[in-house]
Amino acid sequence: MKIDRLEKDILEAFSSVRTKKPLVEQITNYVTINDCANATLAIGASPVMGDSFEEAAQMTSISDSLVINFGGIGKESLATMIKAGKLANEKNIGIVFDPVGSGATKYRNDSVFDFLKEVHPSVIKGNASEILYLSGENVKTKGVDSELDSLLAKGAAIKVADKYRCVCAVTGKVDIITDGRIVVTIENQSDKLAYITGTGCMIASLCGSFLGATKNPLVSAVCGVASMSLCGEMALEDGIPIGTYRQRLMDNIFELNAQKVEKYGRINFEHIESKYSMYLVTDEKACLGKAFYCCVEEALKGGAKVIQLREKEMDTGRFYQRALRIKKLCERYDALFIVNDRIDIALAVDADGIHIGQSDMPIEIARKLIGHNKIIGISAKSYEEAKAAQAKGADYIGMGAVYSTSTKSDTSIISDEEVEKIIEKIYIPILAIGGINIENVDKILKKGVDGVCIISDILNNDDCKLRTEEVVKIIKDNY
Repeated sequence: MKIDRLEKDILEAFSSVRTKKPLVEQITNYVTINDCANATLAIGASPVMGDSFEEAAQMTSISDSLVINFGGIGKESLATMIKAGKLANEKNIGIVFDPVGSGATKYRNDSVFDFLKEVHPSVIKGNASEILYLSGENVKTKGVDSELDSLLAKGAAIKVADKYRCVCAVTGKVDIITDGRIVVTIENQSDKLAYITGTGCMIASLCGSFLGATKNPLVSAVCGVASMSLCGEMALEDGIPIGTYRQRLMDNIFELNAQKVEKYGRINFEHIESKYSMYLVTDEKACLGKAFYCCVEEALKGGAKVIQLREKEMDTGRFYQRALRIKKLCERYDALFIVNDRIDIALAVDADGIHIGQSDMPIEIARKLIGHNKIIGISAKSYEEAKAAQAKGADYIGMGAVYSTSTKSDTSIISDEEVEKIIEKIYIPILAIGGINIENVDKILKKGVDGVCIISDILNNDDCKLRTEEVVKIIKDNY
């Protein structure tokens, strides 16, 4: 997604949430549940706080989004959250997850990872300590609060976004929100927010409200976090009593609109390199007699971030053995391993995900088989195909063919108008495929794609490592 389009969508979301009045199911902290409901109402959405094991999933099924808050986590509430979360995943209902207190106790830490094994959130929101802990850093949370500067968690936020295929939001003096492709920082702040219990919980509710209205996780996280930071700053004045400040904060949320955000919001945007940026699709014939595994490894040495194993003619036994070897290579070079079409092979070798075409198994069935913690990429040659794939839960779009290709002689070329429409309107990662080479890669990157899928231009080359390095340099020069 282009930054100018993102800015426009953020502003439009403030009217959208009040027009659509999405129903937001929230399994949240009993300490702050009333404030969360009021914040949801103030921004224009409709809260429902069903938290029983018997009802929460049923309520989720009729809601537009789901908010999960770990503030008062226990055995029963965890089971309820997982049940509701899995139902939301099945129905492609967006989830905001607030891992309150991650890093504080063993029980809480174990519960967070138990939840994430079962449920795929759209947005993970936390303070610096919580996000650093989720990223694998050895940090200690002070209860449910953070003593760390949010800016220290920028790298951790990107890591969490990439690992869990979600938007990650870090709240603090400077808020950081990222989907792994764009980093948004919000500089509006108020120290007095720290003296009101539950502002973090309310942020999750606000994010959930926007998610129910827009379905766009990055837009929703930016809007939710900005609503609290901007309204908190606008409520601040010298000598204001904390009770008055608290009431003014809620009043400001109720009165917030796009015009105020545009005028007073200090929101900055930065493009970063996607985890899908250099994507190699294999084809043994393209190696022109060179050793297949050597070609793949040389591409990995050169900076390939993703390897897709594509074997249309190979029998299952050989495909399985080849997949095992390619997976080991990908693990060695910290690259993603994707299997084309064959869900059975992907499951057998525990690949990172699969890539399927328009005539392959429906994405809903593929998701049931491979699970919600795996990547599913979808080929699309039109905006309508890309839009449908996004709505059904695809992780990325393989858009093309963008140029003529020798790999598929019967492939039609997607029009420039359709390319621009997909890049403009689709918010999940867009990867260009088809005829991409060292001569045209810069041109397609400048259109705004998040990555390029290459076959022949790398595998045909006498030096696969060098050619990959040349492509990677062009990619990095575009950031």
